[in-house]
Amino acid sequence: MRDLKQEVNNNSRYSLEFVSSIDLDKIDSLDFQSEILDRVYTEGISIIVIDLLNKKVEPILPHLYNLIFSKIKFVDMHKIYEDIFDRVPLSLLKYNWFLENISFAQKIGYDAFKRGMDIFLSLILGTASLIFYPFVILSIKLDDGGPIFITQERVGQNNKIIKIMKFRSMSVNDDGIAEKGKEQKITRAGRFLRKTRIDELPQLWSILKGDMSLVGPRPEMPSLVRLYEKEIPYYNIRHLIKPGLSGWAQLYHRTPPKFDASSNETKIKLSYDLYYIKNHSFLLDLKIALKTLKALLSRSGV
Repeated sequence: MRDLKQEVNNNSRYSLEFVSSIDLDKIDSLDFQSEILDRVYTEGISIIVIDLLNKKVEPILPHLYNLIFSKIKFVDMHKIYEDIFDRVPLSLLKYNWFLENISFAQKIGYDAFKRGMDIFLSLILGTASLIFYPFVILSIKLDDGGPIFITQERVGQNNKIIKIMKFRSMSVNDDGIAEKGKEQKITRAGRFLRKTRIDELPQLWSILKGDMSLVGPRPEMPSLVRLYEKEIPYYNIRHLIKPGLSGWAQLYHRTPPKFDASSNETKIKLSYDLYYIKNHSFLLDLKIALKTLKALLSRSGV
């Protein structure tokens, strides 16, 4: 609620402004007449944003119902939050939200089409990317003479452990976790490979194999998954679909955790992943692909 009020009231691009908010934990002491009805009529309120899934709001629903006849529009808090932030509000989620919004039975056709596109595009892109391999191999060998590729374990769809391959960009292959006594740093060649995302090219073969998709939540390390499943409610839901080479969270989450575990940042990342899982479609995948391409061409990375 605070996030919505701050974002909307501090940006002129929105066509509304919040004038007041009500704490549902204090609903029993609420004077509905003076705190809601009087303000609605005296201040010309036209929209009320409300968490309709919260049982604490039930005592005032009959009063709100009567406001329909005064041309008041009601907007679900979940929907307006998603529309503004492009992610779902984790603090509002309950099990009933998942039962209502996370269903894959109706998207069998989409899944088949997506798999076909994954095979077609990964085969074309993977073959075309082979032209970069000699230059990448040469740059890595001239840099520090170490191994060309690294193989790391990740958690895939249905909690299956998959292995992904990358061009090595770190001095030590520690699967993303620094080992005691080993200095972890990005190599000179690795810095360029990461900035251009060339280090991710070998994952195109994981897509062709079927372990990954072009678009989806990024796969996480098994050790971090075990940690996050204990600390973050509903975290395991992100493993219902195939992980992707690029995803919604990669485009919109500006401060993702890199090397160390961060439950707070991962909660934000999960809110973006859940938005994608709820709304995944061909058009959303196309939007992600085009935005990813734009980011790569602008060398901003994703």
